[in-house]
Amino acid sequence: MKRLASVLAVLIMLPCAFPALAEYAEVTGQVVNLSPGNVIADLGGMVSDILVSPGDSVRAGDVLAKLRGTKVYALQDGTAHFFGEAGDSAEMVTERYGAVAWIEPAEAYRISASTKTAYDREENRIIHPGETVYLRGADDNRHTGAGMVTSVSGTSFTVEVTEGSFLTGEGVIIFRDSAFAAQSRLGRGDISRQGPVAYTGEGILVSYPVEEGAQVRKGDVLFETLEGSFGGRGGDLHDIQAEQDGTVASLSLKVGGSIESGSAVAEFYPADQMRISCMVTETDLQDFHVGDRVRIELIFLEDGTISLEGVVEKISGIGNQAAEESPEAAYTVLVRPDSTDRLLYGMNVLVSVVKTGE
Repeated sequence: MKRLASVLAVLIMLPCAFPALAEYAEVTGQVVNLSPGNVIADLGGMVSDILVSPGDSVRAGDVLAKLRGTKVYALQDGTAHFFGEAGDSAEMVTERYGAVAWIEPAEAYRISASTKTAYDREENRIIHPGETVYLRGADDNRHTGAGMVTSVSGTSFTVEVTEGSFLTGEGVIIFRDSAFAAQSRLGRGDISRQGPVAYTGEGILVSYPVEEGAQVRKGDVLFETLEGSFGGRGGDLHDIQAEQDGTVASLSLKVGGSIESGSAVAEFYPADQMRISCMVTETDLQDFHVGDRVRIELIFLEDGTISLEGVVEKISGIGNQAAEESPEAAYTVLVRPDSTDRLLYGMNVLVSVVKTGE
């Protein structure tokens, strides 16, 4: 349809954009998106938090969700040493350095022992992993201490020294009784120094909660990994980020659920693909041309005066019947707005193209 715009109305709506006196065609349109896409998770893991909802507008780099990775814990107290950095492959770091982390045990000595010299009592031949035992030097009674049984295999067992000062290679006698009663003798062994303990992992390294050379306790987190390959982006690798401005259309993840590397976690409408789609009858089509400047009115906002500008980007070459009662065909006209800041997907608008009066 056509209407005559007064000089005053045009000056109010578009002070400098169009001629002062004009006759223009006006059609309704709707905000659409030409290229809906998906947000892809670079890395995989458990979803710990979701920060957006369907319909939210986001900027490039905004965090949509956070992942929790696989944590590797210290199994003993000691001094920690680390290799690699966030974004490295744990497997490649291990191949190069033998481990992602090494711990020099706080308890530096261990004993390889046997029950063959135990006091002849049946209970002395049954050693329990985890039990505390007491140590005395075989050649120097002044060397005493304590330890914990760490493994048992047949007549052989190992002890980690937790108290006392001994020499590497020194022989010790092991007792169940702190008073070193002969009847509690469990056997004999030799002191050796414990080597560093290696810690490996799988996937991409995403964090090191403790610093190089730090003293760690059993149960401390040494490092964390996520499944997949590193994409080279910056920021916290736990984050799933929007790669461009746009609107979150839907989400396919939930807190506590697991996602795989490379999986789609959200449907996304890129802001730069927002367009106005109008159905223009063949009668009014003569007023629209590719490249024409147009006005876009956001008709259902409260003040009713918000206007944007845009340009006719494309006119379909195939028409459809405009309405059941009309013999006219209607054609799709796509308008590219100059700005998408106020436009929301599905919004209804009025599009006006100006031509000089006859």
